[in-house]
Amino acid sequence: MVKCCPHLLSNTLYYLFIFLDKNQCLDNPCQNGGTFTQNDECFTCSCTDGFVGAYCTEVPVELAKGKPAEQSSTYLTYSATLAVDGNRGTNVIAGLCASTGGGDINPWWRVDLQAVYSITSVRILNRGPDQYADVSNRLRDVTVTVGLTESDVNTPCGVFAGPGTLSQLVVIDCPSVPKGRFVKISKTTEYLTMCEVEVFGFSG
Repeated sequence: MVKCCPHLLSNTLYYLFIFLDKNQCLDNPCQNGGTFTQNDECFTCSCTDGFVGAYCTEVPVELAKGKPAEQSSTYLTYSATLAVDGNRGTNVIAGLCASTGGGDINPWWRVDLQAVYSITSVRILNRGPDQYADVSNRLRDVTVTVGLTESDVNTPCGVFAGPGTLSQLVVIDCPSVPKGRFVKISKTTEYLTMCEVEVFGFSG
């Protein structure tokens, strides 16, 4: 019998397994080119080529498109769902992006993935050029958290210090691969504007 305990040793996903019965140890249980390393009663699978999971058999998929989304406030008609509609345009004025309202000094945005997944990364597409001044630098001090319930989305994924640039695709990796149904993006200054949000992960 094998007990699985996920860990991350760098920016690459690793999985640590504790063997309860050494006789069940395989020569190399890692699949799809994963590298096998054994240390005493434990072994590590280092996954490559985009594979993740216990034995490097999973491929992260995008989970957020078309899912229900909410935000702490809404500027005009720039609703939370615009960030998960699959449209990768970055013109805010054309109604292609989600944005919280002015005066909301602790804005947040949250998506319901409608099932529990292991989250590997979150990608945020920042606003691009429009007829107003360049305010793409508002995307800063961003925190991404994950949770099993709507009222408790506090497991850390990662952060983006910023400032963002025009139409920048910000990739925030989740080193601990947290499990959750809800993914929340928040910041501590006014206007959280995001033109698309993609959440990558896998079942299990």
